[in-house]
Amino acid sequence: MTDVSGAGDGGQSIGRETSERAGLGLLARFLGAVFLVLLGGLLVLDRALLRANRNQAKLDATSAALLTEAFIAAQNDLLDRVADIAGHRSMGNDSAAFSAAVRHMMARDGAVRHIWTTDSSGALAADVDAPGGGAALSPAVRASLHSTRASEHTMIAVLHAPDAHRWIWLTRRTGTLPDGMPAGTVGMVLDGAALTSNLTRMQPDTRLTLAVLAGADTVALLGDPRRVDAGTSEEPTTIRLPNGGTWRVVATHALTSRTLRWGLWGFGVFGVLFLAFGLIKEQQRALHVADRSLELERLYSDVKRANQAKSEFLANVSHELRTPLNAIVGFVELLRDGFYGDLSPRQVPPVDRIAASATHLRHLVDQVLDIAKIAAGRLEVHSETIVLRPFVLNVASELESLVSEKGLAFSITVGASLPRVRTDPTHLRQILINLIGNAVKYTPAGTISVRARLLGAPPSTNVRTTPTRPSFAGGDDAGSSALLSRAPRSGTWVALQVVDTGVGIAAADLERIFDEFEQVNAGPRGDSMQRGTGLGLAISRRLARLLGGGISVESEVGRGSTFTVWLPVNPTDLVRERPATGSMPAVEA
Repeated sequence: MTDVSGAGDGGQSIGRETSERAGLGLLARFLGAVFLVLLGGLLVLDRALLRANRNQAKLDATSAALLTEAFIAAQNDLLDRVADIAGHRSMGNDSAAFSAAVRHMMARDGAVRHIWTTDSSGALAADVDAPGGGAALSPAVRASLHSTRASEHTMIAVLHAPDAHRWIWLTRRTGTLPDGMPAGTVGMVLDGAALTSNLTRMQPDTRLTLAVLAGADTVALLGDPRRVDAGTSEEPTTIRLPNGGTWRVVATHALTSRTLRWGLWGFGVFGVLFLAFGLIKEQQRALHVADRSLELERLYSDVKRANQAKSEFLANVSHELRTPLNAIVGFVELLRDGFYGDLSPRQVPPVDRIAASATHLRHLVDQVLDIAKIAAGRLEVHSETIVLRPFVLNVASELESLVSEKGLAFSITVGASLPRVRTDPTHLRQILINLIGNAVKYTPAGTISVRARLLGAPPSTNVRTTPTRPSFAGGDDAGSSALLSRAPRSGTWVALQVVDTGVGIAAADLERIFDEFEQVNAGPRGDSMQRGTGLGLAISRRLARLLGGGISVESEVGRGSTFTVWLPVNPTDLVRERPATGSMPAVEA
């Protein structure tokens, strides 16, 4: 039988199912929130990368604009000095001296490739190329430049040669000559590659393209223009020119390439989809498990109700069987006592047989009734304070005839100095009768002993923890520690042992013998008087646990068994006077 209690679990199961499904809904919402956080994190990371690209591009464009402004300002200062030289009468009239001075200045500044001057009539006065060779202007370009009429302010323009070479063109008037005659025009041509080289000195690793634009014309270009869309560019940065005009600088940077960004997004989306798929599968599995759990709980509820009905049926039937059995036993005893007349010699054996069978049947019914009561939780415990030694002697006296019939030696070693025990004497009596009865049944020849000792008591108590004559194994401190280690829990205990020298029990069967209807070395099926039901040890262990203790067993095949009943001792029962007499001698039966 299985100990079950409670009823009406259908509503609890449904409530549990509802709570589990609600829990699954909360889990789904939580994981959904986690997915949204992951997507939000990916979006924030991507935006942060784009913002970093824009900031880097803006910084690069600003730096390039400053470099370009400084470059143009330096060339404009050079143009001013050339104009001053050209406007000086002595120097302007001496073309050789003018050319020498200009070449000296161009040698110090490698960006200038050509300088020319015209007089007030527009005729070419001087035409000087930079020393050292390099890219040269075509004759058509030279002619168009020399015919340009400059204003009083500097003019800055960009020329594109047929070979895609870029030239920067600066012109202005030379001023008024000392005799009052208007002067002509001075101009210079700068190689665009010099500006590009200047910008190349500052080359960030993340730059894709850098372009300096003058309207629709490109002044300088770094990088592949086809990669402009591959990164992120900021609004163009303005370059302030000395003549009041403006150029623009556009920079394109990519801290993270487009491929890497797409890979990041792909990986993030794939991870989220994978987690979502896992969530769906897990939710389906959890729902399936919840359904299975609900089904199992319903089945368990049905089994529990059936088991409870069975226990109640057994309790009722056992109780109803005891009434006629008591009548049978009573009338048989009256027949044996001669109340209805003396029995003939032929009638005595059958009447004795009837009495033995009825007594045995009543014992079996009592066992079934006890196990049913324990299973149903109806067995009550009425604790009393008992002195262990006279209690054990009283129980042993009832079984003395049973032991004598088999010719076994029976000894009791229970010290009078043991403390009182608070327990239910009826249940403890039943435990001892079951254990001693089993010892007699499975001991063909030898000795049966009942022993008791106190274990786990504090050293300050004046109670003797071992008998004066330790006639069993474990009388020493090492044995006491080993025995105490098998106690149900820590504390102070009286270990009441029933020791026999019978057939013993195999190690594999030491736990099985406490199961209901389990028997080891059982007699033949037909000999029910000797075979029993297999309930004695099960009832004994349950009763011992109801008393707050337990039962442990040690056994070896062919050498006997030792069953230990653990009885808890209240600490207040330990402090008492030590008896004046020594320990009681063992009682031999």
